[in-house]
Amino acid sequence: MEQQETLIYICDDDPASVEAIRSLILEEKAGRVRTESFASGKALLAAIKTALPDLVILDILMEGMDGIEVLKTIRETAGDLPVALYSSSPDFALDGYRLKAARYLEKPVKAEDVRELLTFLRKTMQKRPVLYIGRDETVPLAEIVYLEQQSHKIRICLSNGQSKFFYGRLDSLEPLGSAFVRCHKSFLVNLDHVIAIDKELSVFRMRNGDMAYIRKGSLPSMKRRYENRLIERVRFDL
Repeated sequence: MEQQETLIYICDDDPASVEAIRSLILEEKAGRVRTESFASGKALLAAIKTALPDLVILDILMEGMDGIEVLKTIRETAGDLPVALYSSSPDFALDGYRLKAARYLEKPVKAEDVRELLTFLRKTMQKRPVLYIGRDETVPLAEIVYLEQQSHKIRICLSNGQSKFFYGRLDSLEPLGSAFVRCHKSFLVNLDHVIAIDKELSVFRMRNGDMAYIRKGSLPSMKRRYENRLIERVRFDL
């Protein structure tokens, strides 16, 4: 079975800091890891709308939106996505933990800090709920954008842009989890990947740009389910 790729976003307006962290990650040789870097919080948030990473490493002191503002927005739009904050100052640690930062690292980031962070991430990923699509193959539920019935097969649309297929019926997958809703006979949608509801077209607009149909008469209930899920994702113990 092919090893799952780990996607890490690094956000910092200092290219030297980005490269230092990227080098430390690669030195750990922690399986298949891909990193992408962003020079601003705005660019990072735009990327998250398209594809959710497994981890964000986020600088706090940046031009424009600072890291705390960015993390607040992530919590509103991407729920409990693991985020590690880092800074040359410890003054923001309390704000970070209030927003459920996974880790708070001080600059310059050390190799042992990155090693511990990757160990945490690996353990977190191992605990993620999965969908079994074969004897030796699973798909993390968080990475499923939606499932679509296509004749006798189910297409799994994944957040990395790939699709997987297996024989089955959507009826057999309900209930799949609190984030999933059967909005149409052909679609089972992950609400955590929905960015809007188009009432005129009666569709969910998904994070990856796709649309998932909503059956006639179900628009009000789907709207309530989506709004309730948003509330669940931004509920914190402050």
